[in-house]
Amino acid sequence: MRSSFLSSVTVAVAGIAVGVSGPLLLATSSAVGEVAHLTLSAGWSWAALSFLSGTIGRTKAKSAAFGVISLLFAVVSYYLTKAVQGDFLQADLADHTGQTMIMAWGDFLSMTALWCFAGAVLGPLLGIAGHLSRNGAYQLPFRVVVPLIVIVETTMRLGAEASMQKGIVATTWSATRVLAVVAIIALVGWAALGNWRRRSADGASRLAGRR
Repeated sequence: MRSSFLSSVTVAVAGIAVGVSGPLLLATSSAVGEVAHLTLSAGWSWAALSFLSGTIGRTKAKSAAFGVISLLFAVVSYYLTKAVQGDFLQADLADHTGQTMIMAWGDFLSMTALWCFAGAVLGPLLGIAGHLSRNGAYQLPFRVVVPLIVIVETTMRLGAEASMQKGIVATTWSATRVLAVVAIIALVGWAALGNWRRRSADGASRLAGRR
């Protein structure tokens, strides 16, 4: 019980860190900060958060719960940070001068609720995928889930948005996609090497048994 509680706290803290870091890094003027913002605000980073949270669960049920917890805390902390930064301020229509700003609670709550719902739906799937990447009989397909999400998302962004963004944005997405491809190749190669070693060991055992 204590272990489950500590794990829940861990994934919640991780979710808060990811949710807060994206908006805060946007305020920085450095190239490194902008790259970090693009990375932490991307959908694949949130998928990776839920996936990694699931890897610490001892059962599929716990992994699914950890996947949801991490995303819910990330979503709430993300939009709270955006609210503090003034992203949900709007002009008070009661003030004819247009100088009074008020909180757009409708926009804030609707966006938060929408992405919390998405987290509640996708969190269990990603959390279980993380669990199976370590404990399943066929781990490789689950280990490449996040890199595949990276490739799909960055390809879509490069095709639809890159021309309208600064050069550093397209460069970041392109580099991220290359790293994802390299990660898949490395994971497949490692799995193939492990299978070869196991077969070699099994073959050696059989030869020793015949003697």
